[in-house]
Amino acid sequence: MKSFVVSLLICLTLLSCSKDENASTITEFEITGQFLAPNGFDPISNARVRAYQNNELKSQTRTDAQGHYSLTITKGNYTLVVNKGKFKTERNISVENDLELETLSVETLPHIAVVTGLYDNIESVLYSIGLVNPVTGEPLFDIIDGNSGLDRVAINNNSKHHQEHGASLRNTPNPLLQPNVNFSFEDLLNDSNLLNTYDIVFLNCGLSEAYIGNSGVFETYVANGGILYTTDWAAEYLNAITNSGTDYLTPYNPAKSGTSTSTVATILEGDLSQWLLLNYNISIDDTVEIDDFLYSWQVIDSYDSSTTISWLNGPVSYWDDANTEIYENKDLAFTFLHGEGGVFYSSFHTENNDVEDVTNVERIMQFLVFEMSDIE
Repeated sequence: MKSFVVSLLICLTLLSCSKDENASTITEFEITGQFLAPNGFDPISNARVRAYQNNELKSQTRTDAQGHYSLTITKGNYTLVVNKGKFKTERNISVENDLELETLSVETLPHIAVVTGLYDNIESVLYSIGLVNPVTGEPLFDIIDGNSGLDRVAINNNSKHHQEHGASLRNTPNPLLQPNVNFSFEDLLNDSNLLNTYDIVFLNCGLSEAYIGNSGVFETYVANGGILYTTDWAAEYLNAITNSGTDYLTPYNPAKSGTSTSTVATILEGDLSQWLLLNYNISIDDTVEIDDFLYSWQVIDSYDSSTTISWLNGPVSYWDDANTEIYENKDLAFTFLHGEGGVFYSSFHTENNDVEDVTNVERIMQFLVFEMSDIE
Protein backbone atom coordinates (compact mmCIF):
# COMPACT_ATOMS: atom_id res chain seq x y z
CA MET A 1 0.00 0.00 0.00
CA LYS A 2 2.80 2.33 0.93
CA SER A 3 4.57 1.55 -2.34
CA PHE A 4 1.37 2.35 -4.27
CA VAL A 5 1.01 5.73 -2.57
CA VAL A 6 4.62 6.64 -3.26
CA SER A 7 4.25 5.66 -6.90
CA LEU A 8 1.06 7.74 -7.18
CA LEU A 9 2.78 10.78 -5.70
CA ILE A 10 5.67 10.41 -8.12
CA CYS A 11 3.30 10.19 -11.07
CA LEU A 12 1.35 13.25 -9.96
CA THR A 13 4.59 15.17 -9.48
CA LEU A 14 5.81 14.25 -12.94
CA LEU A 15 2.49 15.23 -14.53
CA SER A 16 2.53 18.55 -12.70
CA CYS A 17 6.07 19.28 -13.78
CA SER A 18 5.23 18.29 -17.35
CA LYS A 19 2.24 20.66 -17.38
CA ASP A 20 4.31 23.53 -15.97
CA GLU A 21 7.06 22.87 -18.48
CA ASN A 22 4.57 22.85 -21.40
CA ALA A 23 2.98 26.05 -20.12
CA SER A 24 6.35 27.77 -19.96
CA THR A 25 7.14 26.80 -23.55
CA ILE A 26 4.05 28.50 -25.00
CA THR A 27 5.50 31.25 -27.19
CA GLU A 28 3.79 34.54 -27.93
CA PHE A 29 4.47 36.48 -31.10
CA GLU A 30 3.99 40.12 -32.02
CA ILE A 31 1.87 41.05 -35.03
CA THR A 32 2.38 44.61 -36.24
CA GLY A 33 0.87 46.70 -39.02
CA GLN A 34 -0.85 49.93 -40.02
CA PHE A 35 -4.47 50.68 -40.94
CA LEU A 36 -5.20 53.31 -43.58
CA ALA A 37 -8.15 55.00 -45.28
CA PRO A 38 -9.36 53.52 -48.59
CA ASN A 39 -6.95 55.84 -50.43
CA GLY A 40 -4.02 53.90 -48.95
CA PHE A 41 -2.39 57.03 -47.52
CA ASP A 42 -4.22 58.54 -44.56
CA PRO A 43 -3.97 56.74 -41.19
CA ILE A 44 -7.06 55.78 -39.20
CA SER A 45 -6.62 56.18 -35.45
CA ASN A 46 -8.30 54.25 -32.63
CA ALA A 47 -9.54 51.53 -34.99
CA ARG A 48 -10.30 48.10 -33.54
CA VAL A 49 -7.84 45.28 -34.30
CA ARG A 50 -9.08 41.79 -33.41
CA ALA A 51 -7.75 38.29 -34.03
CA TYR A 52 -10.23 35.40 -34.17
CA GLN A 53 -9.62 31.66 -34.17
CA ASN A 54 -12.62 29.49 -35.04
CA ASN A 55 -14.83 32.58 -34.47
CA GLU A 56 -13.45 33.00 -30.94
CA LEU A 57 -11.77 36.30 -30.05
CA LYS A 58 -8.17 35.59 -29.03
CA SER A 59 -6.52 39.01 -28.90
CA GLN A 60 -7.42 42.65 -29.53
CA THR A 61 -6.02 46.16 -29.48
CA ARG A 62 -6.51 49.62 -31.05
CA THR A 63 -4.50 51.58 -33.60
CA ASP A 64 -2.54 54.62 -32.44
CA ALA A 65 -2.73 58.15 -33.86
CA GLN A 66 -0.70 57.07 -36.90
CA GLY A 67 -2.74 53.95 -37.57
CA HIS A 68 -0.10 51.56 -36.19
CA TYR A 69 -0.96 48.54 -34.06
CA SER A 70 0.81 45.72 -32.23
CA LEU A 71 -1.04 42.54 -31.31
CA THR A 72 0.31 39.74 -29.09
CA ILE A 73 -0.74 36.28 -30.19
CA THR A 74 0.31 32.62 -30.08
CA LYS A 75 1.15 30.29 -32.96
CA GLY A 76 -1.76 29.35 -35.21
CA ASN A 77 -4.13 30.43 -37.97
CA TYR A 78 -6.30 33.49 -37.41
CA THR A 79 -8.77 35.84 -39.04
CA LEU A 80 -7.58 39.39 -38.46
CA VAL A 81 -10.37 41.99 -38.50
CA VAL A 82 -9.46 45.69 -38.52
CA ASN A 83 -12.27 48.21 -38.53
CA LYS A 84 -13.45 51.68 -37.65
CA GLY A 85 -17.17 51.18 -37.46
CA LYS A 86 -18.32 49.83 -40.83
CA PHE A 87 -15.05 50.81 -42.52
CA LYS A 88 -13.34 47.43 -42.39
CA THR A 89 -10.83 44.98 -43.81
CA GLU A 90 -10.05 41.32 -43.02
CA ARG A 91 -7.09 39.01 -43.54
CA ASN A 92 -6.44 35.32 -42.88
CA ILE A 93 -2.99 35.02 -41.33
CA SER A 94 -0.75 32.16 -40.24
CA VAL A 95 1.41 32.96 -37.21
CA GLU A 96 4.65 31.03 -36.63
CA ASN A 97 6.97 33.91 -35.75
CA ASP A 98 6.77 37.66 -35.19
CA LEU A 99 4.91 39.00 -38.19
CA GLU A 100 4.98 42.45 -39.78
CA LEU A 101 1.91 42.66 -41.99
CA GLU A 102 1.61 44.70 -45.14
CA THR A 103 -0.24 47.98 -44.75
CA LEU A 104 -3.98 47.34 -44.65
CA SER A 105 -6.46 49.78 -46.19
CA VAL A 106 -10.23 49.89 -45.75
CA GLU A 107 -11.85 47.46 -48.20
CA THR A 108 -15.42 47.15 -46.90
CA LEU A 109 -17.41 50.40 -46.91
CA PRO A 110 -20.65 51.48 -45.26
CA HIS A 111 -23.60 52.42 -47.47
CA ILE A 112 -23.39 56.21 -47.68
CA ALA A 113 -25.73 58.91 -49.01
CA VAL A 114 -24.72 62.53 -49.58
CA VAL A 115 -27.46 65.14 -50.07
CA THR A 116 -26.10 67.99 -52.18
CA GLY A 117 -26.18 71.62 -51.08
CA LEU A 118 -25.36 74.93 -52.72
CA TYR A 119 -22.60 75.88 -50.29
CA ASP A 120 -20.95 72.73 -49.02
CA ASN A 121 -19.32 69.64 -50.50
CA ILE A 122 -18.62 66.88 -47.98
CA GLU A 123 -18.63 64.55 -50.98
CA SER A 124 -15.24 66.02 -51.95
CA VAL A 125 -13.77 64.77 -48.68
CA LEU A 126 -15.22 61.31 -49.23
CA TYR A 127 -13.74 61.31 -52.71
CA SER A 128 -10.30 62.36 -51.43
CA ILE A 129 -10.10 59.65 -48.77
CA GLY A 130 -10.64 57.02 -51.41
CA LEU A 131 -14.37 56.33 -51.65
CA VAL A 132 -14.01 56.11 -55.39
CA ASN A 133 -13.80 53.40 -58.02
CA PRO A 134 -10.10 53.37 -59.01
CA VAL A 135 -10.94 52.34 -62.59
CA THR A 136 -13.93 54.52 -63.48
CA GLY A 137 -13.36 57.37 -61.03
CA GLU A 138 -16.97 57.17 -59.90
CA PRO A 139 -17.83 57.76 -56.22
CA LEU A 140 -18.56 54.69 -54.10
CA PHE A 141 -21.49 56.44 -52.44
CA ASP A 142 -24.85 57.81 -53.55
CA ILE A 143 -25.18 61.52 -54.31
CA ILE A 144 -28.77 62.78 -53.97
CA ASP A 145 -30.06 66.06 -55.36
CA GLY A 146 -30.81 68.24 -52.35
CA ASN A 147 -32.74 70.93 -54.18
CA SER A 148 -34.62 69.31 -57.08
CA GLY A 149 -35.20 72.69 -58.67
CA LEU A 150 -37.01 74.06 -55.60
CA ASP A 151 -36.15 77.45 -54.16
CA ARG A 152 -34.62 77.41 -50.73
CA VAL A 153 -36.58 78.92 -47.89
CA ALA A 154 -35.29 82.46 -47.59
CA ILE A 155 -33.32 83.41 -44.52
CA ASN A 156 -34.57 86.07 -42.17
CA ASN A 157 -33.78 89.34 -43.89
CA ASN A 158 -35.34 91.61 -41.26
CA SER A 159 -31.88 92.97 -40.58
CA LYS A 160 -29.42 94.32 -43.11
CA HIS A 161 -26.81 92.38 -41.18
CA HIS A 162 -28.34 89.04 -42.09
CA GLN A 163 -26.42 88.66 -45.31
CA GLU A 164 -27.24 85.50 -47.25
CA HIS A 165 -24.54 83.11 -48.43
CA GLY A 166 -23.84 85.10 -51.59
CA ALA A 167 -23.83 83.66 -55.08
CA SER A 168 -20.25 84.83 -55.50
CA LEU A 169 -19.25 82.62 -52.56
CA ARG A 170 -20.87 79.45 -53.83
CA ASN A 171 -18.67 76.48 -54.52
CA THR A 172 -17.80 75.61 -58.07
CA PRO A 173 -19.65 72.39 -58.97
CA ASN A 174 -17.43 69.37 -59.40
CA PRO A 175 -18.57 67.38 -62.46
CA LEU A 176 -17.39 64.15 -60.83
CA LEU A 177 -19.70 64.74 -57.88
CA GLN A 178 -23.08 65.32 -59.48
CA PRO A 179 -26.20 63.39 -58.33
CA ASN A 180 -25.90 59.75 -59.41
CA VAL A 181 -29.27 58.33 -58.31
CA ASN A 182 -32.73 58.82 -59.80
CA PHE A 183 -34.48 59.98 -56.63
CA SER A 184 -34.42 63.29 -54.77
CA PHE A 185 -34.04 64.48 -51.18
CA GLU A 186 -37.83 64.72 -50.96
CA ASP A 187 -38.13 61.09 -52.07
CA LEU A 188 -35.61 60.05 -49.42
CA LEU A 189 -37.59 61.79 -46.67
CA ASN A 190 -40.83 60.18 -47.81
CA ASP A 191 -39.49 56.62 -47.94
CA SER A 192 -38.23 55.34 -44.59
CA ASN A 193 -37.28 52.00 -46.12
CA LEU A 194 -35.02 53.77 -48.60
CA LEU A 195 -33.52 55.99 -45.88
CA ASN A 196 -32.82 52.99 -43.67
CA THR A 197 -30.73 51.33 -46.38
CA TYR A 198 -28.01 53.88 -45.62
CA ASP A 199 -25.55 53.52 -42.75
CA ILE A 200 -24.48 57.17 -42.99
CA VAL A 201 -26.27 60.23 -44.42
CA PHE A 202 -24.55 63.57 -45.03
CA LEU A 203 -26.64 66.77 -45.29
CA ASN A 204 -24.74 69.59 -46.96
CA CYS A 205 -25.45 73.24 -46.19
CA GLY A 206 -27.63 74.79 -48.87
CA LEU A 207 -29.97 71.86 -49.43
CA SER A 208 -33.66 72.66 -49.70
CA GLU A 209 -35.19 73.83 -46.43
CA ALA A 210 -38.69 73.10 -47.67
CA TYR A 211 -38.87 69.81 -45.77
CA ILE A 212 -37.73 70.85 -42.31
CA GLY A 213 -41.14 69.80 -40.99
CA ASN A 214 -40.15 66.22 -41.92
CA SER A 215 -37.17 66.20 -39.54
CA GLY A 216 -38.88 63.45 -37.53
CA VAL A 217 -37.74 60.89 -40.10
CA PHE A 218 -34.14 61.64 -39.17
CA GLU A 219 -34.91 61.20 -35.47
CA THR A 220 -36.21 57.70 -36.19
CA TYR A 221 -33.32 56.99 -38.55
CA VAL A 222 -30.67 57.93 -35.98
CA ALA A 223 -32.48 56.31 -33.04
CA ASN A 224 -32.46 53.05 -34.99
CA GLY A 225 -28.70 53.16 -35.57
CA GLY A 226 -28.15 55.57 -38.45
CA ILE A 227 -25.36 58.15 -38.50
CA LEU A 228 -26.20 61.71 -39.59
CA TYR A 229 -23.71 64.44 -40.54
CA THR A 230 -24.99 68.01 -40.90
CA THR A 231 -23.40 71.41 -41.47
CA ASP A 232 -24.45 75.03 -40.98
CA TRP A 233 -27.96 75.71 -42.34
CA ALA A 234 -28.86 72.01 -42.27
CA ALA A 235 -29.13 72.41 -38.48
CA GLU A 236 -32.92 72.66 -38.66
CA TYR A 237 -33.12 69.08 -39.90
CA LEU A 238 -31.96 68.16 -36.37
CA ASN A 239 -35.07 69.73 -34.79
CA ALA A 240 -36.77 66.44 -33.92
CA ILE A 241 -33.53 64.94 -32.62
CA THR A 242 -32.68 67.94 -30.43
CA ASN A 243 -36.29 68.49 -29.31
CA SER A 244 -36.21 71.93 -30.97
CA GLY A 245 -32.90 72.80 -29.37
CA THR A 246 -33.73 71.60 -25.87
CA ASP A 247 -31.47 68.53 -26.01
CA TYR A 248 -27.86 68.18 -27.11
CA LEU A 249 -27.47 71.48 -29.06
CA THR A 250 -29.20 74.84 -28.78
CA PRO A 251 -28.93 76.99 -31.95
CA TYR A 252 -28.54 80.71 -31.44
CA ASN A 253 -31.50 82.96 -32.21
CA PRO A 254 -31.59 84.92 -34.51
CA ALA A 255 -30.69 82.08 -36.81
CA LYS A 256 -27.91 82.32 -39.40
CA SER A 257 -26.35 85.36 -37.78
CA GLY A 258 -22.66 84.40 -37.81
CA THR A 259 -20.45 87.00 -39.49
CA SER A 260 -16.81 85.96 -39.06
CA THR A 261 -15.36 83.89 -41.89
CA SER A 262 -12.36 82.44 -40.07
CA THR A 263 -11.02 81.75 -36.60
CA VAL A 264 -8.09 80.10 -34.87
CA ALA A 265 -9.87 77.43 -32.87
CA THR A 266 -8.68 75.40 -29.91
CA ILE A 267 -8.91 71.64 -30.41
CA LEU A 268 -10.72 70.25 -27.38
CA GLU A 269 -10.18 66.53 -27.96
CA GLY A 270 -6.66 65.11 -27.70
CA ASP A 271 -7.21 62.30 -30.22
CA LEU A 272 -7.95 64.79 -33.00
CA SER A 273 -5.04 67.03 -32.03
CA GLN A 274 -2.57 64.11 -31.99
CA TRP A 275 -3.80 62.79 -35.33
CA LEU A 276 -3.42 66.20 -36.99
CA LEU A 277 -0.01 66.83 -35.42
CA LEU A 278 1.69 63.48 -35.94
CA ASN A 279 0.42 62.87 -39.47
CA TYR A 280 0.22 66.37 -41.00
CA ASN A 281 2.13 68.68 -38.63
CA ILE A 282 -1.09 70.58 -37.89
CA SER A 283 -2.18 71.67 -34.39
CA ILE A 284 1.31 72.09 -32.93
CA ASP A 285 -0.15 74.07 -30.03
CA ASP A 286 -3.58 72.37 -30.06
CA THR A 287 -5.01 75.07 -32.30
CA VAL A 288 -6.07 75.06 -35.93
CA GLU A 289 -7.28 77.71 -38.37
CA ILE A 290 -10.88 77.24 -39.48
CA ASP A 291 -11.54 79.38 -42.57
CA ASP A 292 -14.51 77.64 -44.18
CA PHE A 293 -17.36 79.74 -42.80
CA LEU A 294 -19.66 81.68 -45.09
CA TYR A 295 -21.65 84.78 -44.10
CA SER A 296 -24.82 84.16 -42.10
CA TRP A 297 -23.69 80.86 -40.64
CA GLN A 298 -25.61 79.17 -37.85
CA VAL A 299 -24.13 79.84 -34.41
CA ILE A 300 -24.65 77.23 -31.68
CA ASP A 301 -25.51 79.06 -28.47
CA SER A 302 -24.88 76.20 -26.03
CA TYR A 303 -24.66 72.43 -25.74
CA ASP A 304 -25.22 69.75 -23.11
CA SER A 305 -21.74 68.61 -22.06
CA SER A 306 -23.18 65.50 -20.39
CA THR A 307 -24.38 64.11 -23.74
CA THR A 308 -22.41 66.00 -26.37
CA ILE A 309 -18.75 66.31 -27.30
CA SER A 310 -17.46 69.66 -28.53
CA TRP A 311 -14.40 69.27 -30.74
CA LEU A 312 -13.47 72.90 -31.45
CA ASN A 313 -13.91 76.28 -29.78
CA GLY A 314 -12.81 79.64 -31.12
CA PRO A 315 -13.40 83.39 -31.14
CA VAL A 316 -16.09 84.42 -33.63
CA SER A 317 -18.48 87.27 -34.32
CA TYR A 318 -22.25 87.29 -34.85
CA TRP A 319 -25.25 89.61 -34.67
CA ASP A 320 -27.79 89.55 -31.87
CA ASP A 321 -31.49 90.39 -32.29
CA ALA A 322 -30.73 94.07 -31.60
CA ASN A 323 -28.32 94.16 -34.58
CA THR A 324 -25.32 94.47 -32.27
CA GLU A 325 -22.24 92.57 -33.33
CA ILE A 326 -20.94 90.29 -30.60
CA TYR A 327 -17.40 88.93 -30.33
CA GLU A 328 -16.86 85.88 -28.14
CA ASN A 329 -15.75 82.26 -28.11
CA LYS A 330 -18.20 79.67 -29.39
CA ASP A 331 -18.08 75.92 -29.84
CA LEU A 332 -18.04 75.01 -33.53
CA ALA A 333 -18.27 71.24 -34.07
CA PHE A 334 -20.12 68.57 -32.10
CA THR A 335 -20.89 64.87 -31.94
CA PHE A 336 -23.45 63.06 -29.83
CA LEU A 337 -25.18 59.70 -29.60
CA HIS A 338 -28.94 59.43 -29.95
CA GLY A 339 -30.58 56.07 -29.41
CA GLU A 340 -28.52 53.49 -31.29
CA GLY A 341 -27.02 56.04 -33.69
CA GLY A 342 -25.10 59.30 -33.70
CA VAL A 343 -24.98 62.86 -35.05
CA PHE A 344 -22.23 65.22 -36.18
CA TYR A 345 -22.83 68.94 -36.63
CA SER A 346 -20.49 71.80 -37.54
CA SER A 347 -21.12 75.50 -38.07
CA PHE A 348 -18.41 75.59 -40.74
CA HIS A 349 -18.32 74.03 -44.19
CA THR A 350 -16.17 71.72 -46.22
CA GLU A 351 -15.40 73.93 -49.19
CA ASN A 352 -14.96 72.45 -52.64
CA ASN A 353 -12.04 74.36 -54.12
CA ASP A 354 -9.38 73.85 -56.75
CA VAL A 355 -6.48 73.87 -54.30
CA GLU A 356 -4.56 70.61 -54.58
CA ASP A 357 -3.40 70.63 -50.96
CA VAL A 358 -5.89 69.29 -48.45
CA THR A 359 -7.10 72.05 -46.12
CA ASN A 360 -7.18 71.93 -42.32
CA VAL A 361 -10.96 71.72 -42.36
CA GLU A 362 -10.90 68.82 -44.80
CA ARG A 363 -8.47 66.98 -42.51
CA ILE A 364 -10.74 67.56 -39.53
CA MET A 365 -13.77 66.33 -41.44
CA GLN A 366 -11.83 63.31 -42.64
CA PHE A 367 -11.01 62.37 -39.05
CA LEU A 368 -14.60 62.84 -37.93
CA VAL A 369 -16.05 60.80 -40.81
CA PHE A 370 -14.25 57.77 -39.40
CA GLU A 371 -14.64 58.76 -35.75
CA MET A 372 -18.42 59.05 -35.85
CA SER A 373 -18.77 55.76 -37.69
CA ASP A 374 -17.33 53.93 -34.67
CA ILE A 375 -20.44 53.70 -32.49
CA GLU A 376 -20.55 49.92 -32.02
